[in-house]
Amino acid sequence: MIRALLDGALAALLAPCCAVCGALLDRPLDGAVCPTCWAGVPRFSPPLCARCGDPLPDRRAAAGGCCAVCSVDLGPIAAARALGPFEGRLADLIHACKYGRRPSIATGLGHRMRALHGTLSEHIDLVVPVPLHPRRERERGFNQAALVAAALGPPLCEALTRRVHTSPQAAASGAARHANVRGAFAPNREARRVRGRVVALVDDVLTTGATLAAAAAALEAAQPARIVALTAARAELARR
Repeated sequence: MIRALLDGALAALLAPCCAVCGALLDRPLDGAVCPTCWAGVPRFSPPLCARCGDPLPDRRAAAGGCCAVCSVDLGPIAAARALGPFEGRLADLIHACKYGRRPSIATGLGHRMRALHGTLSEHIDLVVPVPLHPRRERERGFNQAALVAAALGPPLCEALTRRVHTSPQAAASGAARHANVRGAFAPNREARRVRGRVVALVDDVLTTGATLAAAAAALEAAQPARIVALTAARAELARR
């Protein structure tokens, strides 16, 4: 009852709007996004490629469960999964989170990504967010990948440091993305926790796989049993 009263008071006094569609929020304490926008998030449906997580036509699913040639280079990552395609409401949510500085959206994405655990063949022991360089994190005020990871359920382990301030990946494509992040990450003291564990690297968007592959290469030095990747969205790029 108290929460309902507070929601009503905030809605009446501040008239807060949804960070995505601009509609008035009836329950602002639930976050910066209205229920309609959350309900409109596109989702991937099985069958999925067992490695990269791309949706598969039924005929491929029946013949081994993997893409003929995966459209991303995952490096040491054994499997990747995403909530849905980087389009529509999901793209709007991620943009509002990162560039509109709405960190609560990252938490909401993480809660919805918990269902991805069941699409993998193993239990995830730890989640490791892909770090931002300290300069970029100061500019933004938060690391959206860390907030997503913290909401996923398994224990959080911030095992990586970003030691190179790279140019934004959105400005590059193909081989340039891989060159941009090569050597950008290093394991830190927390990395000792991943030894012998199944670890999920977490980021907001998977495009070419360059950032996640570079982070996984650094994490391999800490000897995890297996590395998988979880992202909120998967960019179309060269989807088959």
